[in-house]
Amino acid sequence: MSDVSQIVRLLRIIASARGQQPSTVGRLAAGDGRFYARLAAGHDITSRRAARVVQWLSDHWPDGADWPADIPRPAPATGEVAAPGSVR
Repeated sequence: MSDVSQIVRLLRIIASARGQQPSTVGRLAAGDGRFYARLAAGHDITSRRAARVVQWLSDHWPDGADWPADIPRPAPATGEVAAPGSVR
């Protein structure tokens, strides 16, 4: 599973590709407005929450943005893709 630094990196990449702030994407991915700030400050999260956030990022990754080759990308979730801002 991804470590905190990888999630911070993914949040920065997707935010840049979407023209948003990493804190905005963190709020959408985790349902928590301070999620990105806490991770960027070095706080940890549970492996279950990390897996949910990375899955959300993968499911909402913008076309044309490259997923980093050194970070494992989860397969798309089966069924409907979650609406922006929802948390699984």
